[in-house]
Amino acid sequence: MMLLGTYSKEDNNCCSIMRPPILLFALLLQSAHSLQSSPPLAFVASRASKNCGSGVLRHRQQRTKQYLSDDDEEIIPINNDRSILAGESTFQKYGRPSDINSDSFGPLLPIAEAVDEVTGGWALTYADLHPATPRTTIGQAFLATNIFYAAGGLALGVQGDWFYGALTELAGIVSFIYHYSQLEFGKNRSEVRLALLVDYFTAGAALICGGVYMVQMGIDTIPIDALLTAVGASVCLALCWVWEFGYPYIFWHSLWHILSALTGYLIGQDHLLSTGG
Repeated sequence: MMLLGTYSKEDNNCCSIMRPPILLFALLLQSAHSLQSSPPLAFVASRASKNCGSGVLRHRQQRTKQYLSDDDEEIIPINNDRSILAGESTFQKYGRPSDINSDSFGPLLPIAEAVDEVTGGWALTYADLHPATPRTTIGQAFLATNIFYAAGGLALGVQGDWFYGALTELAGIVSFIYHYSQLEFGKNRSEVRLALLVDYFTAGAALICGGVYMVQMGIDTIPIDALLTAVGASVCLALCWVWEFGYPYIFWHSLWHILSALTGYLIGQDHLLSTGG
């Protein structure tokens, strides 16, 4: 009896010792069964990532496509060279402006009408810079080139020629406003035409002042670097009128800003030296 009792007690202890591993094994079996009935977590994450990625890809593809025209159903990427270089100038596309009136130009209407009449409507048209805007990198870089006018005008003012320096500064400010509205509003807007007309005044005043300086100094005394930058600026401006649309216009007109500002500074500096300013 004692042996049997001892055996039963030891047997009970043995069972109590083995019970935790048995319970753990049962839990593992249950977990394995639940994993078989549902996909693993890594698999679910992988599928979710693939679905999300394909959705983003489809969204990007939709956003980076556009139609060449209303009649042409061929779809091309928005940054494809054909969508940039296949365009015509704004004047060729849309012809003479039809919104030159008192509501658009106010007291400047007689001047706007005269400019429009003399140039056959060309002078108050402007380039359509789509797809660039003031919020795109290219649009912002284009606007930033006006800082060369600010730098040149400030340098001339510090050296003593506040008049020509102020004209250069003003030309840069109005140029920034004009090109910002050009990027922001797009094609055929009276607000942009008004800014363009004012830009003619301010840029023309700076150019006339620089021309007077050149005559006073004598053409043969102008530094060769100023002549080279003047020729380069003129070529870039002419090319803006050849490719008067989109990225080509932005490229050539940016160079016009840089080279014309540099030309103005060099002429102003040489004028200061010649007059002992």
